[in-house]
Amino acid sequence: MLGIFGLIAVAVFIVFLVGLTVKVWMNKTYSGTKKVFLSLAVLLFMIVLVYGLFFFVLVDSDQASYYTTGGKHFEDIDNEMILENAKEADYQVQGPFYVNVRPQDSAGIYPDDLPELEQHLGTDYILKFSTYYYNADKIMEIFFIAEDETIITFFNYSRPDPYFSPFKVEHLPDDRWMIDRMIAVFGFDEQTARSHLQEMKTEIENENRPKMEVARPIVPSALYADLQKMSTSSNFSLTYGEGNTALMFYEDERLAGKINCVVPNHRIVHETDEATYTVKVDKLGGVDLYVELAAGERIPEETYTAGFKKMFRDIGLPEAAVEEYEFNYSSSAW
Repeated sequence: MLGIFGLIAVAVFIVFLVGLTVKVWMNKTYSGTKKVFLSLAVLLFMIVLVYGLFFFVLVDSDQASYYTTGGKHFEDIDNEMILENAKEADYQVQGPFYVNVRPQDSAGIYPDDLPELEQHLGTDYILKFSTYYYNADKIMEIFFIAEDETIITFFNYSRPDPYFSPFKVEHLPDDRWMIDRMIAVFGFDEQTARSHLQEMKTEIENENRPKMEVARPIVPSALYADLQKMSTSSNFSLTYGEGNTALMFYEDERLAGKINCVVPNHRIVHETDEATYTVKVDKLGGVDLYVELAAGERIPEETYTAGFKKMFRDIGLPEAAVEEYEFNYSSSAW
């Protein structure tokens, strides 16, 4: 890695070049042409330096990896005990993370009025977004960006090209249905809900943009109640290491909606001479595996599976389960 001292040295050198350029222009013995030529030379050198530094950072941070085709879910594991075992085995324990970011950097909201979700997820989960299915083709998605920022978007799979063809007003669900959802989720009155809907329709007509931004938080308990009212059953999807899960609501066999959440995960890291082994464990029992090596390097499959088996044994997971993972190889991060 370049390191803090390397960055300081580069910054000092750039300041030196800027100072040199100023000195050139203050020198009264140089002609205007010579000053321009020297300034362009310094500028060219600085551009080469910046691109060279960028290339160096890319090369220096490059790595090969073995990664799984998908994590596994383990029933009835004690997440806290696994992390404690990892510390006792002198492994690095990093986190918590929400997928791949620290809690302070993760978009979403922390609800405090959903005991139905807390019973399964605990209290430190994040609500990310929710999806309503008007029918098999038309969906409404609500993204919880922050406590006072919510984005609603619509999608229609029945268009000739769902991802690239223009979105039109007729591709939206029924007005009454959309208004009812906004009243339920945000606590809007009828007039406010209609006003937001009309603004979005104008955006669609002008820019084919089926999106509305609401500077108001949702009411999580009202969202849950609305989806529950529309459904006959519900269940949580499994996690596989990163902590992503969804509470799925069904009306008989039809998917009526879902609430997408993230629970924290931790990374258990073991560094050896040839590789860095990472076991990612989320709070609900999902476990994923990852191996990092120098760019272009490879190690035999029996080597990295043996490494993970030892880690599983040390932290209290069944080592035989390592054989159930399938790995892909990448020679470079770029």
